[in-house]
Amino acid sequence: MLAVIVFIIILSVLVMIHEFGHFIMARRGGIDVEEFGFGLPPRLWGKKVGKTIYSINWLPFGGFVRLKGEDPTDKKKNDKDSFWVKSIPVRTSVILAGVFMNFILAVAIFYVVVFALGFKVNIPLLIDHDFKLVNESRQVWITDVGDGTPAQIAGLAMGDSIRSVDGVVIESMDKLTEIVRASDGKELTLSLENSVNNQMREIKATPKFNESLGAPALGVGLGELVSLNYDTPTQKIFSGFIHSFNTMDYSMRVMGELIGYSIRERDISAVSEGVAGPVGIASATSQALALGPISVLQLAGLLSLNLAFLNVLPIPALDGGRFFFLVVEVITRKRTHPGLEKWVHTVGFVVLIGLIILITFNDIAKLVR
Repeated sequence: MLAVIVFIIILSVLVMIHEFGHFIMARRGGIDVEEFGFGLPPRLWGKKVGKTIYSINWLPFGGFVRLKGEDPTDKKKNDKDSFWVKSIPVRTSVILAGVFMNFILAVAIFYVVVFALGFKVNIPLLIDHDFKLVNESRQVWITDVGDGTPAQIAGLAMGDSIRSVDGVVIESMDKLTEIVRASDGKELTLSLENSVNNQMREIKATPKFNESLGAPALGVGLGELVSLNYDTPTQKIFSGFIHSFNTMDYSMRVMGELIGYSIRERDISAVSEGVAGPVGIASATSQALALGPISVLQLAGLLSLNLAFLNVLPIPALDGGRFFFLVVEVITRKRTHPGLEKWVHTVGFVVLIGLIILITFNDIAKLVR
């Protein structure tokens, strides 16, 4: 229940910041803001201040801004304070303001995260990737701990990274495997680092002979972790921007690999595993809560970046779709027919709702497996 509440709060903040960007730029551009609502209709309460109704709505998910003349079929679209009659630069600034606000929010969040972690942030390495404008190092980390294994008995946990064994620095999974298999029942001293908060600790573990491997083992699953280190003054000053860029760049690379694999193998399951809707994000929020407030902030920053990226894509009903019609207007030097533009956005909205429903069913299926 706590995860659901936190998820709703995060989503509402991200959407309200987005809509606030539209609101501010519309007011600056002399556009009448008819309503600025918290949550989604039906309306619970509203108060008109000047020309704008400030409302609280029954569905506590984000919010919205309604502008005069935003609907191309609005009968009042030719009024002087209408969105429709404003210049292309003014309309562009209003449309893209939400994307800009989500990006700036992500940057601000990542400044807090990077500072709180001592200018060192760890990211699970799913594919090989070159992170830009930052110093990076690789670590071996624990992705799974078997029940009743030496690792569990010793206190190893998922998310720990193994920095050294008996004083030997661990730089690869092969090096760790070599040391463990050569232990021959000897107790090992492991220096561990928590990949979430960078706290160090030391434990002792005795590998046990594994019949299937034919060698001693700790009973853990291993993966690779990349540490992004902001060491120089310049890196620290721009760390929020650098981390936002690297996070988005890496996320796009991973999604690109998933899409490429699905096309090659003609199997969409890889993409479906990598895409999450409201239920999936709520589940991720629960996991982040278990890891601590910094993980919750990291999730919020990532969601803000994703919201900015998705909204700037030329998809009907989203900001990018509206911006696309402005680009067409610049190229052709004439407006798209109002009825056609409204029809395109309406169809796009229906398709988006359908996709969200499908993704939600997929998220539920993942949880009940």
